[in-house]
Amino acid sequence: MKKSKKVSATKSEDSVTPLMKQYNDIKSKYPDALLLFRVGDFYETFGEDAIKISAILGIILTSRNNGGSNVELAGFPHHSLDIYLPRLVREGYRVAICDQLEKPSKEKKIVKRGVTNVITPGLTLDDSILEAKANNYLCAIHIQQADHYGIAFLDLSTGEFIVAEGNQMVVDSLIQRFQPAELIFNKKEKKSIADMVRQDIPRFQMDDWVFVHETAYTKLTGHFQVNTLKGFGIEEMSSAHIAAGAILYYLELNENREVEHINKISKISQEKFMWLDRFTIQNLELVDELHHNGRSLVHILDHCSTPMGTRLLRKWVLMPLLEKNEITLRHNVVLFLIQRNAEATEMTALLKQIGDLERLISKSAMGKIQPREVLHLKRALHAVAALKDLLTLTGTEELTKIGSGLNPCQSLADEIEHTISNEAPTLISKGNAINDNVDATLDEYRYLINHSKEVMSAVLQRELESSGIQNLKLGFNNVFGYYLEVTAKHKYANVPEHWIRKQTLANAERYVTDELKELETKVLQAEAAIQEIEERIFHQLIAGINRHIEAIQANCRLIAGLDCLLSFATQAKLYHYSMPHFNDDGIIEITQGRHPIIEVMLGHEKKYIPNDLYLDQQSQQIIILTGPNMAGKSAVLRQTGLITLMAQIGSWVPAEQANLSIVDKLFTR
Repeated sequence: MKKSKKVSATKSEDSVTPLMKQYNDIKSKYPDALLLFRVGDFYETFGEDAIKISAILGIILTSRNNGGSNVELAGFPHHSLDIYLPRLVREGYRVAICDQLEKPSKEKKIVKRGVTNVITPGLTLDDSILEAKANNYLCAIHIQQADHYGIAFLDLSTGEFIVAEGNQMVVDSLIQRFQPAELIFNKKEKKSIADMVRQDIPRFQMDDWVFVHETAYTKLTGHFQVNTLKGFGIEEMSSAHIAAGAILYYLELNENREVEHINKISKISQEKFMWLDRFTIQNLELVDELHHNGRSLVHILDHCSTPMGTRLLRKWVLMPLLEKNEITLRHNVVLFLIQRNAEATEMTALLKQIGDLERLISKSAMGKIQPREVLHLKRALHAVAALKDLLTLTGTEELTKIGSGLNPCQSLADEIEHTISNEAPTLISKGNAINDNVDATLDEYRYLINHSKEVMSAVLQRELESSGIQNLKLGFNNVFGYYLEVTAKHKYANVPEHWIRKQTLANAERYVTDELKELETKVLQAEAAIQEIEERIFHQLIAGINRHIEAIQANCRLIAGLDCLLSFATQAKLYHYSMPHFNDDGIIEITQGRHPIIEVMLGHEKKYIPNDLYLDQQSQQIIILTGPNMAGKSAVLRQTGLITLMAQIGSWVPAEQANLSIVDKLFTR
């Protein structure tokens, strides 16, 4: 007997089963994605997708009949999606989730199915995929001409949308700083992109028409509901428009349409930040360590209490400021936080209660938030209110300004308190998420379920009293539900007119009433009705939350900045840092300077040997430093760069004294 030959899932339409025809139709719309096709309690994949998934996930590759031939099949239970999906996305794949859009029934040969979500490395809200302390950027690059590029970054999980223009060095530096999770570009630029961007970044190529300025500009103005982009300060950045427009198109392509949290776009003003090329970022170990047991600058400075604080700290480290007044303002706040330890401790405690409010509000905007997360939102808003009060009482201009900018959204917190039960489950589908006394119909259905016996007993008692039939009984069967039963003694007695005879037995008569049938319907449908009502109320609440998106995002920016400054204060106290001062004379004078990373790695039991350094623009512009291998020449070089950079992000520095000039470019090899 010959074995059946395996064929592709895209077999000719006249010889495939109805299920496989439906699969092929949907797969044709997402040819570049792995399609997880819901069949009953399983997500199944077919053909080439099945072969890939079997290898990646280590699950069995089998086959199913496809109109006379076999097609490769690999699948897993639908409740295991949270386990397997992150593994597929981390491998760099786009994954389309195809769900059943209606309940199966005997009358339908095949249920309606459709793609409800497409997850890509750069577009995900899944907590098991996202790294809490790092942004997850989707990047688009547009090559305008030989050495002029437009570049855009979007973090869907926070709503941050930023653009820039420049030459290849600028693009190199930005990619190194933002480390995108996914890259999109014009397919005709495939070779140029391959030569410029490292190959380990997942990428997706798009058609030429997406990278047309008119298309992109219309897409951007339509999304932000404006006539021009002047209000965002990017009106003249045509190359950046194209990159940003491509990102918005990619969102739609991947079924991400509820994106109210993406409500602004800003440019990276390179004239405001210190220039760092990718080699300097690597060699100073600003965000990634060079060696397995090493530490990065971000790692040693990070004492943040919220993930959004850590994410902002990373940006600050990679984008040191050039404006002296802004830098000094940060230094002064750190000074206050060091001197007023009690207030700083109280602020830290409140920040821990706030948590990752930034990603939480993004989940709400996209309809992905769940009841317990809404409860956390309420607690976070209460902490914001307390933090606002604390900051306005500090008496310092800088912190009072942060406090006055915070909006506790009290009406929203009250609405959540009124609506969501403190014992709410993880998922809205599990029920009992909504408080009592929110909806009268919901309360009625709950009472019926919890007191169905008492309700039916009350009906029986009323009918007993009105009919005078003393041995009246209440029963139930699957044929006609609840009924009143009159035994032989009263079988031919005058029963009330509103009773309807349903069944005659040898020794009894069975009746129903309109009230009984109505109650029966309510009891039998109560669970489904309760779920429907709870979901409706919950979605109404989410709509209410989404009206506060911009206010909450503004809170997040202020809170993340405060978190970074508290982190600087903590590090300064732990390692005895000093406040740097700036001069306008081009002098860099460091007294007893230490390498911040090496010092931390040595620990408190081993003392780092400090060094002095002096440079100016007249007498000593250059130092020639000599010595044997492993004498510390490179350490002195790097510590000078790190002390300068730390001062310009607003941190205090590891030195007895530091008298510095603003540095606009930093290079280290």
